[in-house]
Amino acid sequence: MPASGSLADRIGEATRKAARDGFATSQSRSYRDMAASVQAGPPIVELGAGTGSVSRYISAMNPVLVERNGEWAALLRKRFPYLEIRAECATLALANLNEPVGVVSSIPMLNNPQAEEIRSLLMRKYRDGLIRFCVLYTYGWANPLAGVGFRESRREYFVTRSFPPASVWVYR
Repeated sequence: MPASGSLADRIGEATRKAARDGFATSQSRSYRDMAASVQAGPPIVELGAGTGSVSRYISAMNPVLVERNGEWAALLRKRFPYLEIRAECATLALANLNEPVGVVSSIPMLNNPQAEEIRSLLMRKYRDGLIRFCVLYTYGWANPLAGVGFRESRREYFVTRSFPPASVWVYR
């Protein structure tokens, strides 16, 4: 099920803030100012882009969208013809990272058979300096990347206008 508009909006906001200045909480800057400062930051990779519900809120940042489902990747190409779309598994995309990026993940970490492999790849690529930040959401209450080794982690938002309610986590 795609992320709700309220949840996707919060993920977009958290991603812009993380790309701009980590955990700074300045709300006084305009979207145009934030978008301009984000352009100088690391490239963004969205893992598990699905049908694009989150992509819509980060598309101004020119993310690379990764979606393993071929039909959904084709839909993303129609919805976002100006973005790079990769029809591949998130684990392959993570394993092949060779430049610093910011990661936005829409991949569920609860009850996902690849969750441990994804955590392991995130840990290794962060340790190697190739992941500058990671933003993800979860419907569970616990920190989904606890123990991965990020220097900082925090629940940036709790979104009640989502079914089920969700938390947006930011890692640096």
